[in-house]
Amino acid sequence: MASTVYVVGHRNPDTDSVCSAIAYAELKQRLGHAGVRPARAGELNTETAFVLRHFGVPVPELIEDATGCDLILVDHNERAQALPHIERANILEIWEHHRLGDLRPPAPIVFHCEPVGATATLIGEQYFLHSIEPSRAMAGMLLAAIWSDTVNLRSPTTSDKDRRMAARMEPLAGVDASFSEEMLRLRTDSVEKRSAAELIQEDYKEFEFEAGRVGVGQVEVMDSDALAPRRQEILEQMHTLRESSGLMQVILMITDVQAGASDLWVVGDRLDLFERGVGPLHDGVIRLPGCMSRKKQVVPLLEQAFAMVDAPAGR
Repeated sequence: MASTVYVVGHRNPDTDSVCSAIAYAELKQRLGHAGVRPARAGELNTETAFVLRHFGVPVPELIEDATGCDLILVDHNERAQALPHIERANILEIWEHHRLGDLRPPAPIVFHCEPVGATATLIGEQYFLHSIEPSRAMAGMLLAAIWSDTVNLRSPTTSDKDRRMAARMEPLAGVDASFSEEMLRLRTDSVEKRSAAELIQEDYKEFEFEAGRVGVGQVEVMDSDALAPRRQEILEQMHTLRESSGLMQVILMITDVQAGASDLWVVGDRLDLFERGVGPLHDGVIRLPGCMSRKKQVVPLLEQAFAMVDAPAGR
């Protein structure tokens, strides 16, 4: 009997990571690969749990260690974001929409990466390229993932392919834009109910730059001042995370969905490099008008900032 192949996304999974894994596993099964199963690399967030309940889709199996597993990776290709001991796994495929990372499988594999707003867009395309129509549940998974990762098609990461795929999935899923607004409301309304650690880590990724490793979390709010009363509590938790993980910096990106702007709260070492690459901090904060995407608008700035390793040491 063929061994199980797990389709899995990144740690601290978001809706695109989980739903793309579910939909791609379903596609592989319909193409005759019976041993393919969806999995997750962490607990579901509020939005993702809501989507799975609405479409009656079981929560994927939790995997906590990649050792000895046959894996298809979705929505990531960086070691810091992958399952622990990913180097001990057999990676068969990668489906991705971020920058090229540091995972280096020893043998040739399928690696599909495009600059679109959601991995789900690429998975949806594969259904139609194989002349397979997604079920209502799978169309719902893909549509919800696209809406989530593109902030209801408002993010600057949104491509024409994302828009076309969302329009194609919407009638198959049997939901309309009101469902996407409910998803967004759940995501933003839950901010006040989450602990400081949950706020930082719910949508959190670590990146390896030339100058050091940096953690970047993102939280979406409907008002840029929503977290102001909890700033000290959150900053303390950011310091704790930085020290426990051995990071150069921890950054929290607070995205005001209505204003289409983000505040970056920054703690750590070499703030001089951050400021030279991104902009001046005022009490550890910088506001970036028009910034909504970590992938497209923040990480490239950090890549530039932390390549300046020859800059003089600062604070």
